[in-house]
Amino acid sequence: MGTSNGMPDAPSPLAGRYRLGEHLGRGGMGQVWRADDDTLEREVAVKRIDLPEELAEGDAAVRRSLREARAAARLSHPNVVQVYDVLSLEDRTWIVMEYVPSRSLRQVIAEDGPLDAYRVARIGLDLLAALRAAHRAGVQHRDVKPANVLLAHDGRVLLTDFGIAALDDDILTSKSDALVGSPPYMAPERARFGTSGTPADLWGLGATLYAAVEGQSPFQRTSTMATLAALATEEPDPPRHAGPLRPVLDGLLRKDPAQRMEAEEAERLLRQTVAALDGSAARPVTVPKPRIPADDAIRPRFPGVPEARRTRLIALAAAVVALLGGLAAFVVNRSPSGSAADVAATTAPAATAGGSKPTSVSVPPSPASNPSRSTASKRPPLPAGWSVWTDDTGFSVYLPDGWSPQKKRGTMQYFRDGKGHVLGIDQTTKPKSNPVADWESQSKSRVRGGDFPGYRRIKIESVDYFKKAADWEFTFNGGGTRQHVNNRGVVTSAHHAYGLWFQTPDSDWEKYRKDVLETVFLSFVPAKA
Repeated sequence: MGTSNGMPDAPSPLAGRYRLGEHLGRGGMGQVWRADDDTLEREVAVKRIDLPEELAEGDAAVRRSLREARAAARLSHPNVVQVYDVLSLEDRTWIVMEYVPSRSLRQVIAEDGPLDAYRVARIGLDLLAALRAAHRAGVQHRDVKPANVLLAHDGRVLLTDFGIAALDDDILTSKSDALVGSPPYMAPERARFGTSGTPADLWGLGATLYAAVEGQSPFQRTSTMATLAALATEEPDPPRHAGPLRPVLDGLLRKDPAQRMEAEEAERLLRQTVAALDGSAARPVTVPKPRIPADDAIRPRFPGVPEARRTRLIALAAAVVALLGGLAAFVVNRSPSGSAADVAATTAPAATAGGSKPTSVSVPPSPASNPSRSTASKRPPLPAGWSVWTDDTGFSVYLPDGWSPQKKRGTMQYFRDGKGHVLGIDQTTKPKSNPVADWESQSKSRVRGGDFPGYRRIKIESVDYFKKAADWEFTFNGGGTRQHVNNRGVVTSAHHAYGLWFQTPDSDWEKYRKDVLETVFLSFVPAKA
């Protein structure tokens, strides 16, 4: 048995193809690692089934793990984590799944605080779509909870971990399975009678959305027995922050499954909530807890950067170290210019590991200029309200004050302003020869793979930037709104390339393109060769 934070005692690579990487955390009845699939040359997540001792007698482990794989493999839906393979090795079962750079909803609630009703309603619509697809396929999830909801860094919302899912035609499902799950999110009929059904999944959805907007489950108590007792004898605590979301919470959390709101009505009310809050100045705004920087920016691929993305486990929490889930890997493309600037004083938050502190310099803003300039162009003066970030790898770039560096992941450095705007910079020593052709290939692959729901291409074209460069600009649906991205891949020398990924809500694009992105492009200075 391997340790919880190290490599497991298993063949390496598994089945001759899956090379285990960093440990991503624990899921229901198992532990999860990031891995590279050598055969298909892609990243995957590999889950090793670790049942509690009292549940692991006889063939229980094999039975339950195979059920998980069978249940999830029957589903092909944008809001369900895809299962690719199931392995039985050395008396253990391993499940190979889609790797989703993400944080779980549980992590987001713990680290950022409760979400606003608008975002929760959008998440609810995606989860409801996943459950309806599962139910049509004859699959019940039976453990819907925030820990099993992934908020992907590309904007998707996915339901994962069908570890105790019940198939309508699975004769191996036993009553002993009925009480496996999480009491704070367990439907009353399961807790009292061990019975389940599609209404129990809708209860789990309601409890999950309640937790997202209120910060804890409706029946959270100090112990499991107290939670179960409250579930059996009490009504949910009235939500205080749900606003127009409350009717759907009340309907999904009815104790009698026969009276519980059905999926169609839940969808109608969720859409009604989104419509009521979308674009409204009265939309509730939550003030998040002070956030420890986490690498939750999107990491897109870009020309010149190898397909195998490098991600690490991050352990951070408000007062204690907490295990975070698999982290994103979007690759970004950069802009050129100027000489490196040494900096000392800082007004922006101190840099995390892997970078230097930003420096604030009071200089009048420079006139607007063409961001697609050549390496011969000079770096503009530092605008007022901006600082210089000098990375420990040697590159340098201007950043608006308030844009915080996130913890570096491998070669990736992220910056966020806390308002939904993301800048990410990556680099490689193995540039590709044709950035435009590489973007064309990658865009087809990533769109086909479902990375960008509602994808609409704006352009893929070469730009006059260092030795050679290309921009891939597009929009997609993510985070409850339309997102706008410019991904620039740039070769700065025969042995170095950068990527710069810039993303904002589509409604902010024109302002941030002019006010931020153009200055970032103009100010970027690569490391000296």
